[in-house]
Amino acid sequence: MNIQSFSQKLLLILGLCFSFNIYAGDNDQLFRAIENNNRSAVTKYLEQGISPNTFNRHGYTPLMMAIRNESLPMAKLFLEAGADAKIRNKYDETAIMLASYHGQTEIVKQLYVHGAAIDHAGWNPLLYAATNGHHETVALLLSMGADVNATADNGTTAIMMAVRGHYPETVQLLLDQGAKLDAQNDMGDTALDWALKRNHQALVKLLKKYSKH
Repeated sequence: MNIQSFSQKLLLILGLCFSFNIYAGDNDQLFRAIENNNRSAVTKYLEQGISPNTFNRHGYTPLMMAIRNESLPMAKLFLEAGADAKIRNKYDETAIMLASYHGQTEIVKQLYVHGAAIDHAGWNPLLYAATNGHHETVALLLSMGADVNATADNGTTAIMMAVRGHYPETVQLLLDQGAKLDAQNDMGDTALDWALKRNHQALVKLLKKYSKH
């Protein structure tokens, strides 16, 4: 390789590294702006060409971070900018799963409109919403067609998670929507087993009543 071509190659490599550093820095600034709920700064970075589907160092997209910050306007901003609602983070979670976990019902609606899946294999939005007893979110997901008896990888169902967290209102809703009480997780436990183990007597009574139907 002659000196001229070597110099050209070196300049190309340095240029790529320099560009990457600027892009990485801009990404960091974008995520800081999200944390600070600074919509004008976020808009500026998007206009400069940063993808709404980029990831931060923890594996979250800007949309996911907006959801974690419980900012509906920011979430809408990223959706309007083309954020992909189907992307998963390094924990295999989607944006709508995170919104469901935090009980952000309005954001769940927006994500669903933008193509987010509510029924899929493994942990899903309904299971996440039931985990924290977010009754309104659970009701919305069921109204949109979520499978009340969908199971996680270990066989856990939404009603098991609602029982585990002791959320009677959510348990009642899931029962009314046809939740199966004979479903078992990979340890062989049912929702009733979990209620008994945690001494949730009111739930034990309720579940036994429905198991006779």
